[in-house]
Amino acid sequence: MTERRKAERLQASGAAAVQARFGRGIECTVRNMSRDGACLVFVHRQTALPKEFSLTLARESASRPCRIVWQSSYRVGVQFVGEC
Repeated sequence: MTERRKAERLQASGAAAVQARFGRGIECTVRNMSRDGACLVFVHRQTALPKEFSLTLARESASRPCRIVWQSSYRVGVQFVGEC
């Protein structure tokens, strides 16, 4: 498989929450992360995530706007973007 990432991803294991514009947050775990994006893992299969949302890491107070790049049953790859 050809690596297409521009930035190296580092292994991570931290609690986070996905927050859409309207609605409650959905808890997840950050599996790995780079300056450009992250891989999120959910306890329950996520079929109704919005294409763009904010990601808040438990260890940070600020949220990061994200866009879904790929999605499988329990994992979602996101790219960090300017605005949601």
